[in-house]
Amino acid sequence: MNVIQELTEKYNGKYSEESTINVNSPIGKYVYKPKSGIIELDGTKISINLNEVAGAMPVTEPFRITLHLDKTYTTELTIFPIDSWNKFLNFIIPQRGKFVHKSLVKQFLFRGNIDLIKQLAIDKFFCNEILNDKIYIKTGVKTTTQITLTPEYGIKDIKQLEKYVSVLKRIENKIKASHNNLYS
Repeated sequence: MNVIQELTEKYNGKYSEESTINVNSPIGKYVYKPKSGIIELDGTKISINLNEVAGAMPVTEPFRITLHLDKTYTTELTIFPIDSWNKFLNFIIPQRGKFVHKSLVKQFLFRGNIDLIKQLAIDKFFCNEILNDKIYIKTGVKTTTQITLTPEYGIKDIKQLEKYVSVLKRIENKIKASHNNLYS
């Protein structure tokens, strides 16, 4: 049983798997088999997608774990592993990540809503969960209805998948809290 199917069964969700598609390409034959799962956790819809590729093309589109928000929020967030250029910029302009813990600034680049980033930066659970992991987190631009997390190296087991879902739930809670504080 694959990890998506295991998670959907554990949380009584819906699992789907498309039929295998065989394609002949100039470099050889490859097999394409999309899989997806939808669960509801604490009233939040979460979908997991994987477009698995095998054969001559030894690549797989990464897992995409998407948390669907209950409504549209005015916020923006992008978190991704830092590259050499941004390490250099952090060295030249040390103020860039002044409110984010140093260990996170060395590993990730944070962009978007400053208040949301500050809230996440002081959340020890969130920081510990993403530290030493290669993940990409993205919301929409300016407004969002979903948060997407993409692990660079896939997902090895249900425990890791549940960890990523908990990271998304933390971000959701911070978005809702900042939105409520803004309009209360």
